[in-house]
Amino acid sequence: MSAVLGFTFLRPWLLLALIPLAALWLPLRRPSEAEAPGVGHIAPHLLAALTIGATARAKARAADLLFAAAALMTLAAAGPAWRAAPSPFVTETAPLVIALDLSPSMDMGDVAPTRLERAKQKIRDLIARRAGGRVGLVAYSGTAHLVMPLTDDPTVLLPFLEALSPAIMPDEGRAASAALTLAGTLLGQEESPGSVLFVTDGIDPSDIANFPEGGPARAALVVSPDPGAEIADWSRRAGVRTVPVSIDASDLRAVERALASSLARAAAREGRRADDGWMLAVPAGLLMLFWFRRGTALRLGAVLIGLALAAPPSPARAAGFGETLSGWFWTPDQRGARFYAAHDYPEAAEAFADPEWRALALMKDGKYTDAAALLAPIQTSAAQYNRGIALVRSRDYAGGQAAFEAALRLDPGNAEAADNLATTKRIIAYLSEVREQEDTEEGAETPDEVVSDLSGDEGKPARIDARAQLSEAAAEEWMRSVETRPADFLKSRFAIEAAPPPAGSP
Repeated sequence: MSAVLGFTFLRPWLLLALIPLAALWLPLRRPSEAEAPGVGHIAPHLLAALTIGATARAKARAADLLFAAAALMTLAAAGPAWRAAPSPFVTETAPLVIALDLSPSMDMGDVAPTRLERAKQKIRDLIARRAGGRVGLVAYSGTAHLVMPLTDDPTVLLPFLEALSPAIMPDEGRAASAALTLAGTLLGQEESPGSVLFVTDGIDPSDIANFPEGGPARAALVVSPDPGAEIADWSRRAGVRTVPVSIDASDLRAVERALASSLARAAAREGRRADDGWMLAVPAGLLMLFWFRRGTALRLGAVLIGLALAAPPSPARAAGFGETLSGWFWTPDQRGARFYAAHDYPEAAEAFADPEWRALALMKDGKYTDAAALLAPIQTSAAQYNRGIALVRSRDYAGGQAAFEAALRLDPGNAEAADNLATTKRIIAYLSEVREQEDTEEGAETPDEVVSDLSGDEGKPARIDARAQLSEAAAEEWMRSVETRPADFLKSRFAIEAAPPPAGSP
């Protein structure tokens, strides 16, 4: 009864298409009901005996089948809905922020090899299960810090995940509520609701009261063999669904179910409805099949064409007959979009004709240098921004800075380019500082005298400027010379973030 009372159409204006359908159907239907000429001169009992196929007139005609199928398709397009949406996209693709506990107890070895290493293993497995869903990473102990903002490319997140340890945190403690606040800020910038997963071995009982009642969906993967009563209290009072770690993937499945149910409850509270119009495609398709009841060749052709259009692309199909058929109906960019949606990025890069879409597929495939080269001649702000992303991911920070600056010249209002430019400059400044410190340590002893055996213009002091436009080979060589560990980078940044503001600052 609640489903009946809650029935609605998500796009009711599309129901107006039923009016022209009815206007077309009535004239086509009318001739079949007209009396044949001259039948008025034949006695009714003789007419019934002489008429062939009289009962067939009572059956549905081709026009009836066509317009019945069209009416069902119109109803499907209008979006019939009567149940709450389980999630905005499904759990695997909804934004997820993982909050990793880095308190000292995570180094204990009662869970092999350690609690922290088991937690990292589970995070890697969860990311692999999410099939490209956006993931962010937060680390917390006494303070909470952003490790990686939400990204759909986990390859940039994994090196920083491996670098996390309690030794890089500025303060001891277990401020899970601070991690939730930081995660909520990240998810608030997303168009669709997301969730937060805590990976921890416990909770500070005094911190439970700091958890708000609302906010994003939340769950916790507990890596402690004896979580204690505080975990149960946390789950009851703060709405955090807790799941104990296991040696197989059952704990990850439980985490996904917990987050899915939380997202479904959030969808119900916000009044979002699931679009169930797809269900009407089945009867509409069955009606269309009656068109081909005569002629095996027609039925076979319809089946082959339907399979070519409906089946998702795959490398096996790409070289087969089905791909040849789909080429008749899809443009190269449409075929590339289908491969891209199926997460087959190498095939998508081959199929796309649009260079920007091809570059995006190459970036998804990890070929950042190729993507940057493809975007280089395209002088639009979006293309230069994406080129900067590709260069930064290939660790050509100087080239990335130049690309972001080009994007801002083409569109000064590109806020994302401005933010990434500032981040890239900070990375370059940090790496330059590390390089200078290394040079100072290596040359701590100052020579008594410096003699140059070159004169005139034969020798000039040379210095590679990180802000200069470097060639790809020079940039790669420079980056190798100043390479530093992600753990050192994160430790320095966390310490800066946790430091108290200077006296007199607002």
